[in-house]
Parts: sequence; C-alpha cells; structure tokens
Amino acid sequence: MYDTYIFDLYGTLIDIETDEEQAEVWERLSLHFSYHGLNITGEELQRRFLAERDRQLEAAARHCQFPDFVMEEVFREVARDLGGEPGQAWLHETVRWLRTLSMIHISLYDGVAEILGRLRSGGKKVFLLSNGQKTFIEAELTMLGILHLFDGIAISSEAGVSKPDPLFYRYLTETYGANLDSAIMIGNDPRTDIAGANAVGIASCYIQTASSPRGVPVNSTVQIWDGDLRQIPGWNL
Repeated sequence: MYDTYIFDLYGTLIDIETDEEQAEVWERLSLHFSYHGLNITGEELQRRFLAERDRQLEAAARHCQFPDFVMEEVFREVARDLGGEPGQAWLHETVRWLRTLSMIHISLYDGVAEILGRLRSGGKKVFLLSNGQKTFIEAELTMLGILHLFDGIAISSEAGVSKPDPLFYRYLTETYGANLDSAIMIGNDPRTDIAGANAVGIASCYIQTASSPRGVPVNSTVQIWDGDLRQIPGWNL
C-alpha cells in the first residue's frame, strides 16, 4: 500500500465555483483601485491584468514547460502603470478581493477532513500539490479547517511551476521531503493530476467530480467515477 498521499485541491478536496470573467467583478475591483487614487474602469483593469499575466507567464516559460505567476506581482505592475507604488499588504488585499468577488460557491467534499485525519493518524504522509495562488489557497484551507492536516503544502504560484510539470513534484520533494517511492497522486483532472503523476512514475487515483474535464482519456492506477473520496485506496486501513 501507499505511504505518501499527494492530493490535488480544487475539484478533489474542495468543491468550488468561481467566475472571474464577470464584468461586475472587475467593476467592483476597480473601486478598490480608485479608493487608492488609481482611477481605472473595470474593463480596462481586466484588460491590463490579463495582458500583464500573460507577459509574466511568457517570461517564466523560459525556465519550465508549465509556469505559473504570482497574482500580487501582476497587480503590482498594473498599479505602477497607473502611477502607484503599492505595498505588499495592499497587493494581498487586492488578490483576496478578486477571489471573494468572483466566488460563487466553496465547500469541502464529504469525508475530506476524516480521510486526511485518518491517513495521518495511520502514519501516512499527506501532501497538497495545488495549482493556484498561495494568498487565497492558504486562506481557504484555514477557512475550511483543513490547513493543519497536511505535512506539506506545495502551491504553484510559490513554486513558479504548475502541474503536470515534473519540476513541481521535485519542488514538493525538495521543499517538504515528500518520498515518492511509495506515493499516490489523487486528483480530478487527467490532464494535470494524472499526467503529472505518470510523468514522474508514481501511482495515481482519478476521481471524477463535477469540475472534471469530460472527454479526456484517463490513464490512472485507480479510477473513481462517482466522486466518492472514501474509495481512495488505503485510507481506512
């Protein structure tokens, strides 16, 4: 059986729905900028954000195949272009505002806390390997009460690389001491979670949830098609 369990987050442990494409989200966020003397419309703010994000991703792609960006640094450049020089606290606040304004729903899937707790009490090492932004991932793990249930939390924005890149797994092992010799990756996306596990030669467990991409071939060690996380191997032994 497996000694190291590596979990994806969104769509695997957390049921979430967000929509950053809504014009209203950016209009409201533009008020946050205006309150700090940085006057801009929501439409222009969104355009500048996406352009700067793509520029930063393109620059990072020189170093890895699947790069990620830090949202605070994107907003920093947008603010500078508007004549501002924002501090880190304001940048963190801006990222959190974008996240909360775009949030439609967030909750844990059934059994998540129980499963993670049982794995650790049984002597297993439990890690998180998540694409996303450190600023809101840590806040959401805290809000949902599971931050303390991981032996290490690897986040793509902090690592500068995202799944399925094997370099992200190297980051997990070098930063948190994860042993991949007897590891399994659990995730809901064949293109990132399962492909990444296959690339580094570890076992994988695909779990289909509402947010899983459809019509994508699944080449995993274990497959769970009804979204029941309690079917992952070995957690209740």
